[in-house]
Amino acid sequence: MNRPLSLLAVPLLTLCASAQADFYSHRYAGVSVSDAELQGFCTDAQAFVQNIDVNGQKAVNRCGSSGDSWKIYGGWRWSPMLAVEMSYQQLPESELDFRISTDNGEYLEFSDKIETHLANAYFIGHWPLGGGFSLFGKAGGGIWASDLSERQSGELYYAYPLEDGSFEPRLTPVSGHAADSRNGFHWAYGAGVSYRYHNSWTLRAEWESFNNVGSDEFFSDYDVETASLGWSMHF
Repeated sequence: MNRPLSLLAVPLLTLCASAQADFYSHRYAGVSVSDAELQGFCTDAQAFVQNIDVNGQKAVNRCGSSGDSWKIYGGWRWSPMLAVEMSYQQLPESELDFRISTDNGEYLEFSDKIETHLANAYFIGHWPLGGGFSLFGKAGGGIWASDLSERQSGELYYAYPLEDGSFEPRLTPVSGHAADSRNGFHWAYGAGVSYRYHNSWTLRAEWESFNNVGSDEFFSDYDVETASLGWSMHF
């Protein structure tokens, strides 16, 4: 090893040795809150509505694809550099309201809500910085599960029988409800910074990305990005 590289290696080895001396293997469990965005959901939902095979006017009145999220997580960090982790996460509820109408006065309005949950498993690599701080990166995947709830209302023409045996079309109020479920696999990765207080608890800020969540039958498959703050206890 030439002298410049050897001089660089000395503080790095000292840092790693210090981290090893202050560290002990631990399991942990925690909770985090985050802000999440379902990227592309509203764009794809708009296209889905416009492609419905019905003659008439189709319009999206409202679409929601971001909001607060939460997760619970737990793992085992058996060395300063390596950990495994599992988490259960609820994404913000996605919402879509749209209307289909015709020139003769018929119309239907749809109000859809989709709840999505994620179950994730990660491998995590830490880079100790000293003083209890470390940078980390994570990669893994898991299962997503979505539940759709839909309310329908509007007015449609129905033929009513008359006394003379003929029929009269009348606009008639209608309403209904539908529900469905879908699930599938997604990839996930993320990065962040954590602060470990002695060997008692850890505070961390992180960014995560989840790929190919959701279903085309539920308007869209999309990517999710979250920024979160979490706190965990060691045991």
